[in-house]
Amino acid sequence: IKIKALGHNHTDVALAYNNIANVFERQGKHAESMELHEKSLAIRINVLGHNHADVAGSYSGMAIIYEAQRRYAESLALHEKSHAIMVKVLPHDHPNVAASYHNMANVYQ
Repeated sequence: IKIKALGHNHTDVALAYNNIANVFERQGKHAESMELHEKSLAIRINVLGHNHADVAGSYSGMAIIYEAQRRYAESLALHEKSHAIMVKVLPHDHPNVAASYHNMANVYQ
């Protein structure tokens, strides 16, 4: 419905892909989840540019999938990419910046 109403290149469509990807991730459907996270990321980069908190959120979602697959190096790389964006675009005391530190630390556990 969102694609029909808004077109393929809209942030609301990206959010819908992201939300469905999160459901797939919780179900252990990592391939399906990653595919939707990648679609969401592509839209967000195209519409918002590379340095936006929503783009960082997409990287973080993908990193969580890699972590679940025990692909720790790939997970950490994406968490670091997400963190680098967060510290550029948000205040240093923003909760999402703190969460990005927490996400990176989780990879090391």
